[in-house]
Amino acid sequence: MVKTEHRYIRGDFKLATSISEAHPSRYESNNIRSQLPVMWDKAIDFNVYDKDGNKWIDLTSGIFVSNSGHSNPKIIKAIKDQIDKDLSFSFMYPTEIRVEFAEKILNMSPKHYEKVVLLNTGSEATDTAYKMIKHWSVKNNRKYIVCFEGSYHGRVLSGDLISSGPNNSDWSGVRDDNIVFLKFPYDPNSEFDHSLLPPANEIAGFILETYQGWSSQFYPQRYFDQLYKFIKTNGCLLCFDEVQAGFYRMGTPYGYMTYGKDLKPDIICLGKAVASPLPMSVVLSTAELIDGAKKMGGTHSGNPLCCAAAIANMDFLNHEDFQEELCQRVGVFERRMKSLEKYNCVDYVNARGMVGAILFHERDISDKVVVDMVYNGIMPVHTWSKSIKIGPPLTMPVSVIEEVFDTIEKIISDIG
Repeated sequence: MVKTEHRYIRGDFKLATSISEAHPSRYESNNIRSQLPVMWDKAIDFNVYDKDGNKWIDLTSGIFVSNSGHSNPKIIKAIKDQIDKDLSFSFMYPTEIRVEFAEKILNMSPKHYEKVVLLNTGSEATDTAYKMIKHWSVKNNRKYIVCFEGSYHGRVLSGDLISSGPNNSDWSGVRDDNIVFLKFPYDPNSEFDHSLLPPANEIAGFILETYQGWSSQFYPQRYFDQLYKFIKTNGCLLCFDEVQAGFYRMGTPYGYMTYGKDLKPDIICLGKAVASPLPMSVVLSTAELIDGAKKMGGTHSGNPLCCAAAIANMDFLNHEDFQEELCQRVGVFERRMKSLEKYNCVDYVNARGMVGAILFHERDISDKVVVDMVYNGIMPVHTWSKSIKIGPPLTMPVSVIEEVFDTIEKIISDIG
């Protein structure tokens, strides 16, 4: 049994027992069985509970949705207040709260973003960005879009076209021959080589994950600087997929800002943490690019309840008290993450802001550490690979961050 102020695991808890009971794959596709087999009963701030009273410190944020903490009372109140106004759905008709949200997100964003596209999911956001670049490319007589191998941009067909590698969409029989893939620069000494690309004047744009999801891989700074200079020199568009990285996950309003304070991407795709806990995504861009594409939005985009949640979420995250505390938490998180590199079983660690990954030499070790963490009352993101991904709610106090890493260090040190 584990019992502390923030963790409680019953002595009779068995993860294996939960496998047959917890997964909805009894009724849904087997392909959704990608998370730990723990049936959530409730989630409050940085804790997750099952129906038996077991209590975990959450290092997933619901896969980077609950940056403001699970069941944040300010956000829940905003949702309830909007319900009481008898406006919970409005299709794409104009509403005051829709306008209020659009104005607020533009006000918290760099001034070169002029308009928004409101959507529901990250996949819709990246699909819309793909569409925007395609429309722009036709008008400007360019055709190629450059992406990176190993990337992930969503669960729609266009997402498969621009994700992972050139064969990712083979299941569909559809291929975009104007998508060019570069190898991701895992080596920190990598340099950008434009000779691997088509002629610069034929490239419409680049689509980048702010960090590569499965192991929080960041672009080496020198590589990124060379890439960005090439993009701007040759008039290509730059799109950041910020679906995971946005809303202070990396310590800044948008994660791409950690690569340089003066960057001006043409398009950014936001999702997950926009309207925690409700589904909402946003594409930020210029008026030219947004107005130049067709068929934007959808039935539930700009939903009043989601707008109310998103407004409260932004107010919470942008408050000066929260920002001061976040700065302290980021410092401790990054320091404790990097300290794990001292263990022999750890290959290396990535960390920036409040997201990171522990890369082990062997997949078996990663799996064992995940299981031990769960039995010790800590819930990480299991990537089913050599990496364990960590991204707690940004509300987690420094004392709890320390408790988490004390526990993780004990687990890893026992392995060696």
